[in-house]
Amino acid sequence: MNKVIKNSLLSLMLFTALNSSVSAKINEEIEKSFSVSPSSDFILNNINGAVTINSWQESNIKVQAVITAPSQDSRDNVVVEMNQHGNRVMVNTDYKDKAYRQRNESAAKVDYQVWLPSETNLSDIELVNGALVIKGVAGEIDAAVVNGSINASGLSNNSDISSVNGSVNVSYQSSLKEVSNIDLETVNGSIKLFLPEGINADVNADTMHGGIKTSFGLTATKNSFSGRNLRGEIGSGGTKIDLESINGSIKVLKSE
Repeated sequence: MNKVIKNSLLSLMLFTALNSSVSAKINEEIEKSFSVSPSSDFILNNINGAVTINSWQESNIKVQAVITAPSQDSRDNVVVEMNQHGNRVMVNTDYKDKAYRQRNESAAKVDYQVWLPSETNLSDIELVNGALVIKGVAGEIDAAVVNGSINASGLSNNSDISSVNGSVNVSYQSSLKEVSNIDLETVNGSIKLFLPEGINADVNADTMHGGIKTSFGLTATKNSFSGRNLRGEIGSGGTKIDLESINGSIKVLKSE
């Protein structure tokens, strides 16, 4: 083989190998457990990545973080912090280089799976880019997402749940006797709230661009300029339910 061609091929192979090494996708898993007592508080802040929170019968909170990055440099910029102070567990995602906060191809993402006692309060769940799923949590919930949908099922306590760009779907399967308020809000997305039969609640619903429908015999009114609103009682009234969507529909339906 011609020496020049041979050297060129070797250089090309070396460059390809190095480039492949630099751009190799990184996957890393971090897992940690915290012993807690009933009615503990859980806080989680995430920038890029989805979060699923499940209830279980164990007396501890288990957090599993899966980091996915397009390169080692991108992986090195993401920081996952998990701490406990008394009965409060806090999880935070941050980036050393703040430019990596942006949702782009070079940014690492962290997807979380969380298991916690059902009585745990989700006292501050904040996501920037990613969907949020909550299953069977009986504690109070305060959750907000900027870009992503929220699906929360099996709830039985106060909730304040919002998304800027995404739908909000929430279901209650038990009586609302212990629930004083349900507050759901989205800017660009729809709202679906599933409630059991035989409840007592006061409903306030507003949308600028979308319809309002309920399975509880309540009727929405058209606003003077744009949008619709609904003010009414289910049963004898009680639990305060506030629903607001700017660009999307609102539905209050019966739990299956």
